[in-house]
Amino acid sequence: MKKSAVFFASIFLSLCAAIPLSAQEKRGWTFSAEPRFGARLGQCKEIVWHNKSSGDGLYKLSELVYDMLPVWYIGANIGARHNRFEINFLSKFFIPARSGRLTDSDWLNDIAYGNGDTTTKTDYSEHSLFLNSTAAGIAGFDLELQTAVNFKPTSFLTLAPVLSFNAQYMNFQGRNGIGYYGNYLPSQRTRASWSDVANRTFIDYNGQTIIDYEAYNLFVWAGIRARFEPTNWLAITATTEVSPLYIFFDYDTHNTNSKYFFDMAITAFYAFRQSAQIEFKIKKFFSLCQTTTFVFTGETHGSMYGKADSGEKYKKISNTEAGDQIVYVDLELSAKFSW
Repeated sequence: MKKSAVFFASIFLSLCAAIPLSAQEKRGWTFSAEPRFGARLGQCKEIVWHNKSSGDGLYKLSELVYDMLPVWYIGANIGARHNRFEINFLSKFFIPARSGRLTDSDWLNDIAYGNGDTTTKTDYSEHSLFLNSTAAGIAGFDLELQTAVNFKPTSFLTLAPVLSFNAQYMNFQGRNGIGYYGNYLPSQRTRASWSDVANRTFIDYNGQTIIDYEAYNLFVWAGIRARFEPTNWLAITATTEVSPLYIFFDYDTHNTNSKYFFDMAITAFYAFRQSAQIEFKIKKFFSLCQTTTFVFTGETHGSMYGKADSGEKYKKISNTEAGDQIVYVDLELSAKFSW
């Protein structure tokens, strides 16, 4: 991790200082506005770990997987450039709609009975998942402030170190669905697997709101962007970034048993982003663009807090860690106006 930090920092600083401005680059401000429409495909996970009864580390106690298959968004990119310096504000606002399914899995034998069984999945449920509007009318957003310093080693290639501050929010709600719960087996002092048809309980959650989940993801992105312009009507841009700082926190309300949880994790160099854009220049001031962006984070580990009543204060849960993992691809079309 330290080697990665030094590598990206050295490249960023060296590029900022590289190559003096040519006479052609010494011009005034230019601006751009780019309405965009797209879809996000992927999933985010909410994960809970607990200390093993044997005392030799953590095991996965619970995992909730929230589908984004897809979630749709609209937004815009607003940009300004002066000489080599560039600043952009990028926005995506997510549209309330069904996003796929929510699955909830638990491995409860070791925490309940101290029997060392950390591999038997005792509980499993799946539910319809929706991106749901809050009281403020917001279902989710992805907002980013990006800066870059451009230089042209050749007439057709522009390189730039980029630095971005990115805030994301999603408001999910799981509804209806079914659940399977392994029965207790007294002779074995354990619970059966959820998939053991002869020893499980089935619950139909039709008509119920199961979970309300609000996820917040804050990134600092740093990386390198390359823009290749082989002709006067085509430009191809690729950007590679890592996150030297990633902060995650969420609010998780389990409506069926009135339990409330708050999770938080802070990590460094746990997130990666790769994007590529093809721009077709229809006119000098107008282009059509297609952009693909891939984001991946590792499984974070942080603190978990809980309470049994909405009016209480959250209390830290001992011997337990919580975190998240995000994997998604954004596919979007946009129209760019420049002046």
